[in-house]
Amino acid sequence: MPSRVLSSLQPLACNLSSSLAALQISTSVGAASRAGALFPLRHSQTLGQRYLDRSFQKATLHTTSSLNARRQKKPPSNPWAVAKAAEKREKVRARKEELRQTRQDAASDPVVGHTTPFLEAMDLKPDMLPPVDHLVPATDAHERREAFEKAVAEERLGRLNHFLQPDEVQTSLARSKALEEPPLHSAPEDYASKGKEMHLKATAAMNRILSLSNGSSKDKTRANKAWCVETFGRHITDEKFPQPKHPSIASNPETDPIKTPRVGRDTGSSEVQAALLTIKIRTLANQLEANTHDKMNKRNLRLMVHKRQKLLKYLKRKERGGQRYQYVMESLGLDDAAIMKEVFI
Repeated sequence: MPSRVLSSLQPLACNLSSSLAALQISTSVGAASRAGALFPLRHSQTLGQRYLDRSFQKATLHTTSSLNARRQKKPPSNPWAVAKAAEKREKVRARKEELRQTRQDAASDPVVGHTTPFLEAMDLKPDMLPPVDHLVPATDAHERREAFEKAVAEERLGRLNHFLQPDEVQTSLARSKALEEPPLHSAPEDYASKGKEMHLKATAAMNRILSLSNGSSKDKTRANKAWCVETFGRHITDEKFPQPKHPSIASNPETDPIKTPRVGRDTGSSEVQAALLTIKIRTLANQLEANTHDKMNKRNLRLMVHKRQKLLKYLKRKERGGQRYQYVMESLGLDDAAIMKEVFI
């Protein structure tokens, strides 16, 4: 009899437990809905999220074992290997630092570049020549004439002012000497020696008039520009660096028009413009070292540096990194990193 009672009561117990579970869930959902009705939407969402977090809290899985988390790393069993690895790491770090310092020392300044013979000659200021009257002491006429000849021969003028070349000056002085000399049969004895001494004085005076040491800063800048044109102009460098010809399918030498030959000096090519900008950049950079608060000239310097960068990028692309491009970069003291990377001034 008791077994039959238990078997009949078991379905009732199962139905009762399921009813109680459903009642609990409906009560919780109803409480959450009432909370959402009483409070704003955000509070109801917060309560619902909290309820879901509590419901799924027991279902959280952990893939890491607690034993592995508590396990401590064993100390190395071979101290010699540890010391050897530390020594190797230190050598690698020192080598990296050495290479970084080498690259930093070899890198060119993107503004003024590194020192080259061409830039040194640009920045060189000619020495002032002594006055003509104090060139030699007042001694015997023959000794004074020999001293004049030695002093004039040892004077190094370099680049001249007023758009003149040394060979032109020498030709003009020789012609004036020929016009001054009288016939030998009609000249007195001491006239020849005095005429030679006067010619030497005139040569020394012309050297001082035409020297850049007596010129202004504008004269020196003009001479530097003319020197850049004569150094990088294609009317000079075409013989040294001939333009490579890259034939294309569409070209036909018989029907293609002949290129007009160059007339006069080259003042518009990329290398000449980059060299002329280099003169202005170096002058303005030296001025900004003394006047650090000159914002307008600092902006002008930035514009000129970026313009030179564009010109040299175009030259590299056109010449395909050839000899002409390398010659310009080496003369101006720049490298590819200073041209291809972004410049901050």
